[in-house]
Amino acid sequence: MANYIGLMSGTSLDGVDGVIINETGRKILTQAYLPYPDKLKQSLLDLTQNSKTSLANLTNIDIQVASCFADTVHLLLQQAGLEARNIRAIGSHGQSIFHQGGKYSMQIGHGALIAEQTSIITVADFRMQDVAAGGQGAPLTPIYHQHMLNGKDGVIINLGGIANITHSFNSDIIGFDTGPANTLLDNWIKKNKGLDYDLDGVWSRSGRVNQFLLNSMLADDYFHQEHPKSTGPEYFNLDWLSQHINDTEPPEDVQRTLIELTVMSISANIPLGADVYLCGGGVHNLFLFERLACQNPDSNVTFTNDLGVFVDYVEAAAFGFFAQRTLAGLPSSLASVTGAKSERVLGAIYQI
Repeated sequence: MANYIGLMSGTSLDGVDGVIINETGRKILTQAYLPYPDKLKQSLLDLTQNSKTSLANLTNIDIQVASCFADTVHLLLQQAGLEARNIRAIGSHGQSIFHQGGKYSMQIGHGALIAEQTSIITVADFRMQDVAAGGQGAPLTPIYHQHMLNGKDGVIINLGGIANITHSFNSDIIGFDTGPANTLLDNWIKKNKGLDYDLDGVWSRSGRVNQFLLNSMLADDYFHQEHPKSTGPEYFNLDWLSQHINDTEPPEDVQRTLIELTVMSISANIPLGADVYLCGGGVHNLFLFERLACQNPDSNVTFTNDLGVFVDYVEAAAFGFFAQRTLAGLPSSLASVTGAKSERVLGAIYQI
């Protein structure tokens, strides 16, 4: 049986998630996480938040990111006791630095360098073919979420920097980005406390919901758009937040209200009584999980672990699955999700 590697780094910009999956796409043989060096993480944060850089700087960051992805491959192989010849292909999402649904999507960490540094065929740049076909280029994971459900009806929600949701009922799939999950929470605590994230939601729990602020944020046009739709930290960032707050609001109340923004914008899209499976970094925010479960009392809210794929590695596994489909000439995009004119085979293949 052929094995595939999937690599992913999300909008949290913390590092690279990697998995080795078998050809069924549902069994993870080994998994690894490689954090970005602090300097690279700060460079990526500056790049995505400010959107101003030189081509020379962008090139340097691109090479560093690709090397981190390649290092993750070596770590996975070492852990599994495998060699490059035991892997059919790598599916690498890369690091998103810009996404404007329907117009353009840019991921760095170029596949050619990963292929050269690992001696494994690498499939990368998965989003732009869908965008070229008139699609949002995101989210791509719903077809993998349906594969994970394996015939079951249900809802899968990825709590990354941005939250995305997949509905799979009677073999019909829809999926879209609901809005921010961790990106505003992480940026706000970084600004006020110098921490990368709110461990277990402790700081959020200490504040009170500011209903006026919550209503102001929920009034944003994005939350009222019909799908297909996608977004990113280019839109939901501290500049966006500053349009809704003033200097008199206690920062812990803002953090508490941002939790509620995530909960309300997601819950508005959960069908009554649906089985809900959560994944992504946000599942480790205990308070966020509690609020989602409380807001959806008629649903069984649990984790993708129950479907056989650990919460932190669903997206990495998805891109290993996509690499398999790409080499087989099968589409990975869904027109019902992205709004493209039709399904597309995704990704550029870098041969060895």
